[in-house]
Formats: sequence, C-alpha cells, structure tokens
Amino acid sequence: MENFDVVQALVRTSLGGDQAAITRQVERLIQRLAEGGDDKSARSLRSLLTRSAQRQAVEPMSLESSASGDIRHTTKGQRLGVRTALPVDRESGAPLCEVAMPDSISPLPVLPPQAETAYESLLDEWRHEEELLEHDLPVSRTLLIYGPPGTGKTSLARAIATRLGLPAVVARLDGLISSLLGNTARNLGALFDFCNRYECVLILDEFDAVAKVRDDANEVGEIKRVVNALLQNLDKRAQFGLTVAVTNHEQLLDTAVWRRFEHQVHLGLPDASTRFQIALSHVSDTEEPEALASVIAQLTEGRSGADVRTLAISYLKSSVLAKTATESKIGLLRLAAGSTGIGTREEMARPDAQLAAALHQQLPELSFGDLGSLFNRDRKTIGRWLSPAEESRV
Repeated sequence: MENFDVVQALVRTSLGGDQAAITRQVERLIQRLAEGGDDKSARSLRSLLTRSAQRQAVEPMSLESSASGDIRHTTKGQRLGVRTALPVDRESGAPLCEVAMPDSISPLPVLPPQAETAYESLLDEWRHEEELLEHDLPVSRTLLIYGPPGTGKTSLARAIATRLGLPAVVARLDGLISSLLGNTARNLGALFDFCNRYECVLILDEFDAVAKVRDDANEVGEIKRVVNALLQNLDKRAQFGLTVAVTNHEQLLDTAVWRRFEHQVHLGLPDASTRFQIALSHVSDTEEPEALASVIAQLTEGRSGADVRTLAISYLKSSVLAKTATESKIGLLRLAAGSTGIGTREEMARPDAQLAAALHQQLPELSFGDLGSLFNRDRKTIGRWLSPAEESRV
C-alpha cells in the first residue's frame, strides 16, 4: 500500500488522542499525496483539516482532568471555551449567564476565620477526591454563601473556581425571571443543562430571586413551579459538578432549598481585624501602611468589606491627585471619606489635634511616630496635642 508508513503513523497517533500530533501526520500525508500527483485527495484532506480547525475554535474538547489551578480532580464534562455559545432567554435573546475563565477570576477575599475554615474544608475534599471515592464517599458539590451585601460572597465563589482550575459560569437568577408563563423554569433548565454538559463551577447569584419560600402568600403559583424546577435541577446537577449559590436574603429561601446545600458559609460584616487586613491589602505599598490601615479600619466600623476597599482605593486616588506633596495622610483620608460618604464625617471634620487625640484613645497601638506620619507632624507636636488626653488617662 502506497504511503502506508504515514497511514500507520496516523492511526497510531489517532489512537493516542493527541490532536496536535494527528494534525502533523495528516499534513505529512497531504504532502505525500501532492508530491505523488494526487491533488484531488490532497485537497480533500486539506479541507477536512480546515473544517476541523474551525470547529475546534468554537466547540469544547473532552477533558479528563483539570489543567490549571492547584487542585487536580476527575471530571466528566467537556472543556468550556471562550467562544462556546451560551444559553439565551427565548423571549429576549439575552444570555442566561456569563463565563469567567480561571485566569480572569478575582482572588480570594479576606475572610473571617470561620468562613476561611469552611472554605478550606470544601477544597480539602476536592484535594482528596480519589481517597474519598475509595471509601464510597462523594465530594461535596453544593455550597451556599449568604450574608449582607458587600461582604465578598461572589468573590469567594469565583475564588473557589480559580482554586479548582475551572471556569465559573455566573448566572444572576433575577435576570432569568421571565414575564411569560413557564419561561423562567425553562431558562433554569437551559442553564443547568449547559453547565452539566461542560466542566465548570456554576455560581447562582441573587439566589433568593427564584429560591423563595413556596408558601409565601404574596407569591403566585408560578414561583412554586419555579422553585420545584430549581430543586429538580439541583438534584440532577449533584452528579456533574460544583454549584455555589449566593444570596443577601437567606431568610427568603425555601426550607427544601437549604437542605440541598452540604456546605453553608455565612459572611457577615467584617470585624476590626478583618477590616484592617482588607485595608492593608490595598495600602501596603504606602509609607507606614499599618497605621493607615488601622485608621481606615476604625473609620469603617459597621461597614462592609466593599466599603473598606472603596475607602482605601479612594485614598490612593487622592494621594495620586493631591495638589501638594505636603498633604498629610489624614488630609487625604478626609478627601476620600468626603467623596465616598464612608467614615464618620463628624469625627473626620475635627481639627487635627482633636482627631489625633481621638485616634490615640481608640487605637492605643498607634505610637507617636505613627500619628506623626499620619498627620505629617513631628513627635513634639504630637506630644503637645496629646498631653491633655494623656492626663485624662491617668
């Protein structure tokens, strides 16, 4: 058989499943055919290669294990590419979700100890998936994250996908609700079918929009059908991949919905230590960052992590745009607090001496040197400002 050596190599490579190597062998065969004068066969194979390349650009590839992330695991789905067509709402044509690839997903937010323990517990199961399966124990595939707005719930969900090396399919469930009878349940089905086909982490944002209590007197019969459809899809999804639900209103969730989630993490408003860590993560490149982060944490008491981040970033912007190089850090913080509305305005409006005394009382860990750096004053001036406060402590 003419060109048998190439055909044999092609068959051997095909059985190995290496797509790039298969393409190289087909290229060899095309060259041999062209050199032998069989231009028709060469063109036919070239056309097959071209169509295959075009198809691979938009279709997923089979995937047996994660290629990125720091946790390896077995998977059943296909690879989700950036060009993969997303499911859409039949009524409006709008996409039902968006896809964030692992290299574009936000990093892990600063977490309180209890939430970090729950997060690591889930990932630990995935790290030891094979060991668990040997004992007929499946890994957890559902996680509910709840708490007030701005506490990092969605960022945490995306960070989990990053650690697993998987794309995050993010769906805002309030956007899946349709005005037409039956369309909402249909949208849910299309979304879950899509995620069950591909290897991904499904993130259901604004989860309470469709997971409401079914006996709510204010809801019509349609929402009950939607919740039932959601429960059925969650049960089916359990055999395919990880689902993370995010809500600001956990009190609205149906009891049966809670039971579907093996892991539940509450992200509340950050305490002083967590606020300090969030602020420090943004101002770490400034001079005396610890003192600055301590003040930002103090000013954002009772606020969300998002507010801490907003104030810290606003401070950095003010420092870049400051009209004079002598503007103090406290002066820049006043500008940031005023522009964002974050922080105790009355306290920040105090004269420097009074504000320094207040901070000295509230944050005893701040030294005279720290306060001098914050107010752009020497230690002697700080000592004079604080002398009445020091006397009142005695």
